[in-house]
Amino acid sequence: MDDETSLSKGEQTRQAILQAAKGLFMRQGYAATTMRQISQAVGITAASIYNHFAGKEEIFDTLLRQAAPMEELFRLLNVLEGDTTETVVRRLFRGVLDLFATHGDYIALSLIDAQERDGATLVKFIPLMSARFMALHDKLAALDAGRGELRALPPYVFPRILISLVAGYLITEHVGKPQATLNLPETDWAGVLADIFMRGVLRGGSTDAHG
Repeated sequence: MDDETSLSKGEQTRQAILQAAKGLFMRQGYAATTMRQISQAVGITAASIYNHFAGKEEIFDTLLRQAAPMEELFRLLNVLEGDTTETVVRRLFRGVLDLFATHGDYIALSLIDAQERDGATLVKFIPLMSARFMALHDKLAALDAGRGELRALPPYVFPRILISLVAGYLITEHVGKPQATLNLPETDWAGVLADIFMRGVLRGGSTDAHG
């Protein structure tokens, strides 16, 4: 049996609701999308949706969670290897950018969540992501033992800066595609972000993380 025929009628309706809602959210945003519009797109009554979801918030939350490639990201973090901290960091940025390049729906839904819902779903990912990136920091620190290449930073700085750099790149790439719109030369953005993350922008800049 194919996937559709193996699902119960209720699950088929649930999936149809999610697909219809995703199309509407992606086209017109969260606030402009109504339960009536979703039900009309599926071909059911608005009241019927509540047999499957508590409301629009749960539908959106489910869509964003399904689109988020968290398990793939965590597998990537677990298998990162290298002889130096720099090698691992470069592989990290390249792997993360390659991963999210194939998950455009996640980026689009994340932007809607951030802009219209104050990150109501995204904020739920932060503790788990921070814990995984802190584990990566510990791996890098162990690899750096005795070399003194890894700068001592407060524990919360490493994951926040790392996530901010990656998220900022993904947002600007999704929204403006600057490589094409500005006719930029071919650029290894994973390498650039890794360099900025490891060395900053200014030569001989301050090493005070609290300044």
